Amino acid sequence: MDADIDTVWAVLERVDEWPQWWPGLAAVEPVGDKVRPGSRAQVVVRTPIGVPLRFTLEVEALTAPNLVVLRAHGDLRGEGVWTVSEHDGTTHVDSLWCVTSTRTMIRILRPVASLMHAIVMRAGERGLAARLTDPRAHP
Repeated sequence: MDADIDTVWAVLERVDEWPQWWPGLAAVEPVGDKVRPGSRAQVVVRTPIGVPLRFTLEVEALTAPNLVVLRAHGDLRGEGVWTVSEHDGTTHVDSLWCVTSTRTMIRILRPVASLMHAIVMRAGERGLAARLTDPRAHP
């Protein structure tokens, strides 16, 4: 991302605004007002095949502005680790997800599901870059 780490982190921690810039997210409803260990958000993802995924993300560990470890419960189950680092005025966001779906249809379509995940995450990357360029930008 072409922004400093604090600016990127400020966008990422406004969980309720994710659907404004992340096209694959239909809804994100935070439970509570601050991202901290133990905080949660209800997430609905629009998949490219039209099957919505509903799950809860819970913050397991947090070291702002560099690291957040998330646990997913619901239609997606597993763990995600987001690492944020700054180098020469740009910020790198690395998102590692180790999840499986509890939805039979998604498990049957596993190769397609991996592609769907890549599409949703890439849309998030483009949306985040646009949001950082113009906070009013909607993808």
